[in-house]
Amino acid sequence: MVAGATLAGLAVGAALDPIGQRLADRSRAEDERRQAERAGSDPGAAGPEPPAPTADQAAAPAAVRHLVPAGRSPARHTAAAVATGLLFGAAAWRFGADIITAPFCVFFAMLVTVSLTDLTHRLVPRHLLYGAMALVVPLLVATSAVDHRWHSLSGSAIAGLVAFGVFFAVWWFVPRGMGFGDVRLAAAIGVSVGYLSLLQAYVAFLAGFVIGLVFGLVVMVVSSTGRRTRIPFAPSLAAGAVLAVLWGGHVAHGLFHAGG
Repeated sequence: MVAGATLAGLAVGAALDPIGQRLADRSRAEDERRQAERAGSDPGAAGPEPPAPTADQAAAPAAVRHLVPAGRSPARHTAAAVATGLLFGAAAWRFGADIITAPFCVFFAMLVTVSLTDLTHRLVPRHLLYGAMALVVPLLVATSAVDHRWHSLSGSAIAGLVAFGVFFAVWWFVPRGMGFGDVRLAAAIGVSVGYLSLLQAYVAFLAGFVIGLVFGLVVMVVSSTGRRTRIPFAPSLAAGAVLAVLWGGHVAHGLFHAGG
């Protein structure tokens, strides 16, 4: 079963990568069009042009804007297929021949794709998230019906709402530090991982923030842009979610057992 799931993941990852890139291009175009419309409707928009940025200002964002090449990229395409295949195999190893494997395979495929769009475009396409969750949620409900795990849906709802609320507050008060796509992604992670347990959802976000901190420090050092660097957060959240799904129960037990 693990081998079959891995092969299916290779095909799914290869198919989703170009779709994710197209959706990211479309989302970027929509955002730019809305900004242009707002600027056109603002009476004060037609004024003197702002001064050109200095060399340092122009170079700093560009240095870390695209950590992975967008458009056609055989290396990225292959990496997406391999990563998705490995995660499908890991889901089959973790859950076995159970219906719960299906929603988490969809969840893993979504995580790989949105991580790459964040690395290539610095955004998480909402249509990709909504489409994935439109599959994940009914599959979780079907899992509850088959395995008689209706109580798991309450944990899923609680984790999703709490994650959305916390990330929304961060986005609201520090809008330059986080995109709203990260808020949506956090809610999706809460719903999915929270189905397993609230403690595993906690591990997902704890690990995501730790990985994000390390990843950010590495990028800042490599790019030499310091605190001006804006780091894509979706890959770190995705890595934390994967860790929580596969090993979160053991991590949570170790954390809280040691704490006790």
